[in-house]
Amino acid sequence: MQLEVVKGLVPSVLATLQPQEAVYCENGIMLYKDPSVTVGRKTVHGGGLLGGVARVTVGGLPFFLTEFVGPGHVAFSRDGVGEVRIQELRPQEELDVAEGSLLCASNSIGYSMHYVHGTHRPGRLMGFWMDRLVGPGSVAIHGYGNIISMTLAPRETVTCDFGSLLYKSGSVQARAVNLPFGGGLLGHLESFEVLELTGPGAVALQSVDPRQPHY
Repeated sequence: MQLEVVKGLVPSVLATLQPQEAVYCENGIMLYKDPSVTVGRKTVHGGGLLGGVARVTVGGLPFFLTEFVGPGHVAFSRDGVGEVRIQELRPQEELDVAEGSLLCASNSIGYSMHYVHGTHRPGRLMGFWMDRLVGPGSVAIHGYGNIISMTLAPRETVTCDFGSLLYKSGSVQARAVNLPFGGGLLGHLESFEVLELTGPGAVALQSVDPRQPHY
């Protein structure tokens, strides 16, 4: 399977599939395809029925994925301004991808979910789901705005807004914390939620939060 980024204001990715090669994505991501490419449904395993309901109703992640089988071409788009990155995962390499950012993945890529716990304060961040992808294979990811990449050394930490996290290595620990506005009781009461990402591993941030409206 070959993945090619089609650059532009709203980028897309074009997958070229040989006979019996397959790629999967969330429902509604396909842009166009050749008639020779067949469409099926890929079941998401893990978590059971209750876990699946929680992912769909609370996390917004899919209960089923759409699978495309070659030969032929199929294109995918997230209908948003930004960049597309293609990642090649080694066997058993883990990559956690933010909700609503996965364009497609080769069928050899394992798919499950990873939950990042929130701070559990009233009115504060309650946590969120990420796609957990396991190699080997190819993955295409859409970043909203510009993509900022970095590699964290062991125990090295960077703090970011949780809406800016695009993807991270499975070895990178993500922890939600409350960042106070200065010292004292008032500063702690007015704290806001951020993510602490601790290495080792790769991290990519996006400059636009896709959850927020932009005019």
